[in-house]
Amino acid sequence: MTTYDATYDPADDKLRLRASSRLDAETYARVKAAGFGWAPKQDLFFAVWTPSREDLLVELAGDIEDEATTLEERAAHRAERFSGYQGKRAADAEHARKAVASVVDGIPLGQPILVRHHSERHARRDADKIESGMRRAVRLWETSQYWQDRAASAIAHARYLEQPAVRARRIKKLEAELRGYQRDTNKAETSLKLWAVEPMTLERAKAITNVNHYSMCFPLAQYPREPPASQYEGQQSLWSALEDGIITAEQAKTLAVAMNQRGIAHRARWIAHLENRLVYERAMLGESGGLKADKFDLQPGGQVLRRGHWHVVAKVNRSGGAVRSVTVLGHFAATIAIEDIADYRAPAEDVAEKVKAATKLAPMCNYPGEGFRHMTRAEWEHKKMSDVPQAIRHKANEKHGAHRTRATSGGAWTTVAVYLTNAKRVDQPAPSAPKTAPQIETLPPQPRTLQAAQAADPAAEDFATIKAALKTGVRVVTAPQLFPTPPALAKRMAKLADIEGGDRVLEPSAGTGNLIRAIVDAQPMADVFAVEVNRALCDALPVGLLFDGEALCQDFLTCTTEQLGRYNKILMNPPFANGADIEHMKHALRFMKRDGVLVALCANGPRQQAELRPLADTWEELPDGTFADQGTGVRVVLLTVRR
Repeated sequence: MTTYDATYDPADDKLRLRASSRLDAETYARVKAAGFGWAPKQDLFFAVWTPSREDLLVELAGDIEDEATTLEERAAHRAERFSGYQGKRAADAEHARKAVASVVDGIPLGQPILVRHHSERHARRDADKIESGMRRAVRLWETSQYWQDRAASAIAHARYLEQPAVRARRIKKLEAELRGYQRDTNKAETSLKLWAVEPMTLERAKAITNVNHYSMCFPLAQYPREPPASQYEGQQSLWSALEDGIITAEQAKTLAVAMNQRGIAHRARWIAHLENRLVYERAMLGESGGLKADKFDLQPGGQVLRRGHWHVVAKVNRSGGAVRSVTVLGHFAATIAIEDIADYRAPAEDVAEKVKAATKLAPMCNYPGEGFRHMTRAEWEHKKMSDVPQAIRHKANEKHGAHRTRATSGGAWTTVAVYLTNAKRVDQPAPSAPKTAPQIETLPPQPRTLQAAQAADPAAEDFATIKAALKTGVRVVTAPQLFPTPPALAKRMAKLADIEGGDRVLEPSAGTGNLIRAIVDAQPMADVFAVEVNRALCDALPVGLLFDGEALCQDFLTCTTEQLGRYNKILMNPPFANGADIEHMKHALRFMKRDGVLVALCANGPRQQAELRPLADTWEELPDGTFADQGTGVRVVLLTVRR
């Protein structure tokens, strides 16, 4: 047999139902119909308290116990679960990033894939693979950040609910709900007294139902009637049913008494529940030390702190003997709730008098002015409306001083002044010299302290770089015979060049920019100029981002010294096909300044041995496979030329 355990927690006003085994179909349908939700991680049903839900749990479990776990504990468990999700997604994201890292490291983010010895179709397939891997890594990382934020939010929300100001606002809301239920209960009890008066005539029943509003359906099968009584069976009020001859006064009494008694019993459950919640919330508020404002003796003329700003108190508002809010001075009267007051300063000398003068109302006058509506005091009292101002303020002018008059609705959302014909006449005051409003100094706003910046997550920077690169995408560019310089070799070439700050450095076959990156890493103050014949590669060079030099899209062999000038250092990895490296290197020597240095790569072939080796100061044959990762097994020489 299935056993049940029901609990209630006043901290979140929720009922919880735990079952020892899976619910049968009928019980499950009843629980779901009552509004309970399922929490799979906690293995329980939950819902906000209502009388019907409480009755269902009492029926199933026999009794409702106090919830064993606290709000803070549940928040901690939830945060721990979210942190687990975050850790798994972060690990998956790092795994996905490493899956494309080797390819991404060989192809700088935002740079194109180069088609060399392999087919363009193969390169495009590689590009799609790289981009999809990058997108997956970024998506998993963002998911991990989402769960990290959820974990932090779970803890923050639990702490927020425990704040004294938040609890005080919750108490105010509960008190308002309680007053509403008590007000409706009083109305129902008054209605029962009216229905108890005998004899109950049709006129009396209609008079009561005109203010005691209840409605229901009156089917012919249950309430048979003959024409001319109405044959309508839909929803209608008791007053309409009496008016149309559908029911008698006694039937209306029976129905109304039953409805009022059910309503009183239902509201009694809510009243008891709200009173218990108020006892709990007030006790918890007292346990936390209460509100800051409870310790202050608030007085007009004092200053209260709210959200970093100080406000002058014009009036202290009390209800039931307790301070509920304060009215403060400003462009218009504003009210600050007691729970929103963070600090208080007692009124300085003579400030209270200034506040009194600033808030003093103009005198109330009663005279027959132009456009005034004439009526008796009883008529004016009868026409009072909550959404219509009860007085009009008249500003001072050359004819009269500032004063007020009574007001009433003028129709069409207007207000008109009133002259009470049966009240003492009080004429408007004589004009006087204009008075300047008293100046009341307020304390300056408190400076808001900035929270300490959290340490940057290095992994976040990596994924942000990948995400930014995805905006450009991985492009495919046909660049035959282009083999980018491996980053380690490029770094060594920059060190051999011994670049100094202010040197003009030329890279005449820039390609994907590996040599430029090595130059900038070695000496950020160098003046770098690049030449690249391929338009797509030239446009992708990080001009203005990585280095502040220039990039020219042109065949280097067509460049002249008049066009480019001369350079202290030249670093190059020229094309090797058909001895092009010999032609490029000899052409580059024309751009070297006296005492300049050229560091270059060339093929290790007989022509290079015959034509380039005699020019070189150093000649180093690099190991086989130096360019294997770049898609070629050509044997390469690293040489330097000094003038």
